[in-house]
Amino acid sequence: MLKFTIVNLKKCKSISSVVTISEDQRVEKICRNYETEFIFSKENGVNSAIEAGDNYCKEKMVNSNIIVPIDLIFLNPYEIELMLLMVRKHQRCSITVPSVRMDGTNILFRQPFNLFETSYDNNSYLNHLESSLVASARTVIIKSLNLSEDLDTMDDFNRIITRPVNKLSQLISRITNVL
Repeated sequence: MLKFTIVNLKKCKSISSVVTISEDQRVEKICRNYETEFIFSKENGVNSAIEAGDNYCKEKMVNSNIIVPIDLIFLNPYEIELMLLMVRKHQRCSITVPSVRMDGTNILFRQPFNLFETSYDNNSYLNHLESSLVASARTVIIKSLNLSEDLDTMDDFNRIITRPVNKLSQLISRITNVL
């Protein structure tokens, strides 16, 4: 799934670099093979990993970032490009793509990257929406059939296998024994 995510993000002309954050050495090896940046982080959850990414952005003087998890089975680079085109003219903006259940954030774009702190805890979608509004930023919500679908639960798995539209979802649909 990591390889699939990296390949699709590297297809996006609007994304200057792909950075992966993990404490897993296998992830570092994949990043080297795909010529992407790797940040080693003893993760205490998603928020601390993103904080490490924000520190990277600060060091490299990056203006904006997009947070994309690796479990988006239907990730589509064309949708990402369209999304990023929408906000080019705004100095302070955020894009939030909610999960299918509307309780999580599947994709989060922030410009500037430190517009607000992330909150990938309970109801991250509503937390990010509120944080963006409090920051007086242009706030965009995108409901996408592809980008909202992630693989977190058995319900997600069962929904995904009914729609094998790309190589990754086709592979997942062939899994027969799931405990």
